[in-house]
Amino acid sequence: MTDTDLRLRVAAANLKRGGWCRRARRHEFDKLAAMLAPLQEAPHALFLSECTHYTGTPYDPDPLEEVLALLGSLWARRGPDGRVFGEIPYRAYLSQVPGSVNVPGLFLDPSVVQPRRWYPLAGSRAQLANTVTAMINGHRFRLKCVHWNGSRGETGLNEQADQDGQMGSENALYAGDFNATSSVKGETVYEDWGARCDRVGRPWMRSQKGTRRPDGTWGTNTGSMDRFLEHGWWDAGQVAGDFTPTTTELQTALRIDRIMLSKRSPARFDPDTYRVYDHPPLSTGAKKNDHLMVSGDIIVQATA
Repeated sequence: MTDTDLRLRVAAANLKRGGWCRRARRHEFDKLAAMLAPLQEAPHALFLSECTHYTGTPYDPDPLEEVLALLGSLWARRGPDGRVFGEIPYRAYLSQVPGSVNVPGLFLDPSVVQPRRWYPLAGSRAQLANTVTAMINGHRFRLKCVHWNGSRGETGLNEQADQDGQMGSENALYAGDFNATSSVKGETVYEDWGARCDRVGRPWMRSQKGTRRPDGTWGTNTGSMDRFLEHGWWDAGQVAGDFTPTTTELQTALRIDRIMLSKRSPARFDPDTYRVYDHPPLSTGAKKNDHLMVSGDIIVQATA
């Protein structure tokens, strides 16, 4: 790393429904704070895969305003005179995903990741929809928070892999919940995926992350992620040699929460910084989240 390279801190977290409590009809943002608390320093790019009801609600204060206030202050410090400093004015970019409330959201520190343009779903080319163009250390990057829709099955995951994979032609940083794992040596893959879905009482999960073989049995779907990577992408966990699963149901745990960098980017992962985080401490009776957070640093070269 040279004096002109930039260390970009990235984190991807999937808090179930973004902290939305169906029973109470409100967000429990203390859960989001607890999930992010292990990060010693503020991420420059934070990918939150499920921002359920963060926008379009009648509530006051507005949920997105609450999230931005939380993120801005989470890594702030208090000086000897009691004044708070170091708050970050994150900018939020929430995707539009028809038919889903679990929309992914991208939160950027504009002092490091300088947004230039947001591409909404409507009116944008398919590959650019829900992406941000931003300058990072003098380079133009495409950034997107991903939540591939597993309910569309293997065919739908392949379509999403092909569409997002094509952005490997540009400088690009994608992260989030891909709902798929790969066949790379070291990954957790189940030959008895169908039987495992039955054991946990979720037979409908077969098609969400599985593939049906000609003999009628189900194994883990690795083809969708493989084809995405083949479009020209690096995976942070694979580069670090850390294949820790990021979902938490022990019978069906897979590594599906990922940080991806296009190979053509003037950047590289720092494998020593990649980490999968355990659950934060829980109050009595609270349920564990169904995903684990991942983070890592990316070294972005300076422009020539």
